Amino acid sequence: MVILKIGLLFLLIVLLLRLKVPLSISILVAGFLLGIWFNLGIRGIGDSVIGALGAEETVSLVTVVGIILIFSELLQASGQLTALSKLIVETFGLHRLTYTILPIIVGLLPMPGGALFTAPLMDDVDEESIPAHKKTLINYWFRHIWEYAWPLYPGLVLAAGLARVNLNTLSVIQSPFIIISFVSGMILIFPGIKIVPHITYYSAQQRRKLCAGLIKMGYLLLPIFIIIILFMAVRLPMLISLLIGLGWIILTALVKRQLGIKSILKVIFAKMHVYQMIFIVISVMVFSGILQSSTLTADLSKFFSGGQAHQIPFIYMMLSVILLPLIVGLLTGLTVAFVGITFPIIFTTIIPGGIDILPMAMLAYVSGISGIMLSPLHLCLVLTNQYYKSSLIRVYKYLVPVVLIVLVIAITICGLHFVL
Repeated sequence: MVILKIGLLFLLIVLLLRLKVPLSISILVAGFLLGIWFNLGIRGIGDSVIGALGAEETVSLVTVVGIILIFSELLQASGQLTALSKLIVETFGLHRLTYTILPIIVGLLPMPGGALFTAPLMDDVDEESIPAHKKTLINYWFRHIWEYAWPLYPGLVLAAGLARVNLNTLSVIQSPFIIISFVSGMILIFPGIKIVPHITYYSAQQRRKLCAGLIKMGYLLLPIFIIIILFMAVRLPMLISLLIGLGWIILTALVKRQLGIKSILKVIFAKMHVYQMIFIVISVMVFSGILQSSTLTADLSKFFSGGQAHQIPFIYMMLSVILLPLIVGLLTGLTVAFVGITFPIIFTTIIPGGIDILPMAMLAYVSGISGIMLSPLHLCLVLTNQYYKSSLIRVYKYLVPVVLIVLVIAITICGLHFVL
């Protein structure tokens, strides 16, 4: 019954989207129905909504996403993104690696909605050769290859703590998935894109041109590097780092007369799609709050454990480790949500003592990441898809296979560990 209800929730969201209902409203409607079906009641739903709206995490997330959107708009309005995209083509030529450079660089910075940093670039890099759904895929997929093992991602830190494993150890054993996801994306996403021969550098003059191009590229990327350095090296809070980076963009735009004060204020206050995307963020957090307050996770745990409180069969244990994070990841689109909701259940009630925790933690985390990467509530997917106005169905046609490859490899590695 619990699986049927979850399936109906997904069908409801899809139906509402087909009827042109805004995504934010569709998510809120699904959240209300989830609360009714899973024993919250009207009052419980109201309390969950109020709690989610007032939560520090929600306020922080909305603020960070808002700043990212404004940051991206200012980069584009000032002409820096156009200059950067042209410089990348001039320096490296047009080939597969060219399109992945920026998403991978920005992916080192763990922030919600980070794919919006690089989304505008594909509009300027040989636009005719890349259809909208492939632009969405490139920006979305390669932006997230680090999330499997980059120790600065909050979800990974939380996962290590809840599973009671060493963060560095978990990061190391999951690091191959960075390469696996990169290679899978190159193989499955790029076919069909018309690629012109790329530039090679052999002569001294060509090498000088490459060095000059890299220096100019570094300067154009300076606002992003400032944020990365302040957050990673100086260890300033993400919000402060973003505000400093935003200040740098505004200052340089004014000094170079790329934008006037009026134009900057227009970007900050008059871009309606910025506020539409912020409302999507709010609706996702409200949905997540209702989910966490409901009995859904407990019902799922009982379902996958076969209703047995003790001596859970190994097959049920593996199903729980795979499907609980996967489903909650699908429902929320948030790494911290699937970790925070499912890891306490998995590693306190489902996996008994004497079982090697590390491969189970790896499998649970990769399963959850697979869920959020496929989730229609994942902010990066939603916002990037909306930016390019691409078909989500065409995006999923390529996204599902590439996600499944990574997940199947994780299941195989974990299974072989216990078999051998």
